[in-house]
Amino acid sequence: MFLGRERELADLEDLYAQDQFQLFILYGRRRVGKTTLLNEFCKNKETIFYSAEQSNTKLNLDKFSELIFQYYQEASLSPFTSWENALAYIHQRQKGHRLVLVFDEFPYLVRKNQVLLSTLQHMIDHTLRNSRLFIILCGSYMGFMEKEVLGSKSPIFGRRTGQLKLRPFDYQTSIRFMGSANPEDQLKLYGAFGGTALYLSQIQPKQSFETNIKKAFLRVTAYLYEEPLLLLRQEVQEPGVYSAVIEAIASGYTKSNEIATKIGEEPAKCLKYIHTLCEQGILYKETPFGEKGTSRKTIYGISDLMFRFWYRYVFANRTLLETGAAEIVWERKIAPDYSNYMGLVFEQVCKDYLLAQNLKGTLPILFTSIGRWWGSDPNSREAIEIDLIASDGKQYIIGECKWRNEPLDVSVMKALREKADIFRTKREKTWYMFFSKSGFTDGAINEAQRREDVILVDLHDML
Repeated sequence: MFLGRERELADLEDLYAQDQFQLFILYGRRRVGKTTLLNEFCKNKETIFYSAEQSNTKLNLDKFSELIFQYYQEASLSPFTSWENALAYIHQRQKGHRLVLVFDEFPYLVRKNQVLLSTLQHMIDHTLRNSRLFIILCGSYMGFMEKEVLGSKSPIFGRRTGQLKLRPFDYQTSIRFMGSANPEDQLKLYGAFGGTALYLSQIQPKQSFETNIKKAFLRVTAYLYEEPLLLLRQEVQEPGVYSAVIEAIASGYTKSNEIATKIGEEPAKCLKYIHTLCEQGILYKETPFGEKGTSRKTIYGISDLMFRFWYRYVFANRTLLETGAAEIVWERKIAPDYSNYMGLVFEQVCKDYLLAQNLKGTLPILFTSIGRWWGSDPNSREAIEIDLIASDGKQYIIGECKWRNEPLDVSVMKALREKADIFRTKREKTWYMFFSKSGFTDGAINEAQRREDVILVDLHDML
């Protein structure tokens, strides 16, 4: 079943309907659903779909040649001796007819043949531009795709007619994979599986949250039991070091110098590892709202929720899990702690909710920036954090996110106003939004009805 990429598919169909040459660049991290999207797009269309392999140029060209000859029902022809000859043959055989030509895992081809991009540029400029080919270059190495394919120094710079960085699903799309589970369990599942399409497909909608976790993560034969390590081995040359970086962050070391000290690497070298993981969408960089990216308060977190869950509960307990102690790991490690784990997940969910409402224009302001803020109370010297701040430059929404079993009370409202006073910035007007898993007390509801600057949001509103 095809879920969740309806808008992206519609955009591709719009380009296809223009009935002229297209060079489309599609990229995103592994497992996010690029190939699934392309397969759906190519249905009922004339298509040559080549998935490149991690071999040399000759073997890739031989297999691509075989695919071409199968498509045109040719027999006993020798493989092409160059990519230019192969593309020229397709152009000649098409004679102006529409064809989708997909190169999946395109970086595999370029890394073994650096002149391929220049060859493609020459072919586009002199031949293919006047054809009706719809060429798609797809890749999982995001840094490579952004620098070598989309970058200003790339030979095909300026030739693309469209591009898409495919991102993981937000929570609203992710819960479509979860059937009729109750809202709380839907978000708990999202906290463990994240928004990556292939991981979400592991969910068994008719099973409980507990059963899904045990089957998908805690069995040594489960698909996700080894997934982060296997993925790192595919993506980087020193998977052990990268894994150590992620483990350090999962353990609470969030500043670059703290991470470097924890894993025993030089700070400059450690920062390179961190940046690579950020490029791959596994980590994120964050600074307090309103501060520059070079702020000394910069921290790093795990953006991929499956990685965050795995390093917190699976990697840390592998010795137990290897001996078949899944039940004990669940009862003593995961179940008592999961509510704490969900606190940060819920903040991300609330942020996604605000972004979705902003697109619909249903908020009191149309904000242009959003984030978190942390600092210290100048009087008490205590650390202070504001879960959400969104602003259009003059007006602000300041939010509090509570993943608790008890309803949110007026004391939380008062505390947020006090924290907002410490967040010193000029504001024409401020709205206060409160997100609560367990709803609100009568006192909080009465306060919201009494004040026009208070907005309450519960799980029913969000889901």
